[in-house]
Amino acid sequence: MINIFSQTLKELRQERNLTQKELAYDLNYTQSNISEWENGTVEPKATALTAISTYFGVSIDYLLGLENDYGARTATTTAPMGESMTTEERKLVEQYRQLPEQLKKLVRQQLDIYTTPSELLPKNAKKV
Repeated sequence: MINIFSQTLKELRQERNLTQKELAYDLNYTQSNISEWENGTVEPKATALTAISTYFGVSIDYLLGLENDYGARTATTTAPMGESMTTEERKLVEQYRQLPEQLKKLVRQQLDIYTTPSELLPKNAKKV
């Protein structure tokens, strides 16, 4: 799990455009701590995991790869297609979560149009 944590921590830090030094300062740790965690050479203690999860607004389970971006616990640490979600995919999920229900419905309808094979669409439906 340390490799997943290392990758997740680095991605979260980079998404906020933080240096290791800045993150270390914000969390009251050293830049060396952040580097060791991101390189997977040292495993963080529970207090550090708590501080990191609070700082980034994610669960400890998410940091450790035990929970996916949708909040569901998983037996594996990867997305259904066998690949970790990219930063862009996580951003899309977060944006979707902020939408009101009516807009979420519209987004789902559009996704259905783009992902449904043409031969299965009703005759009057057009793919854009």
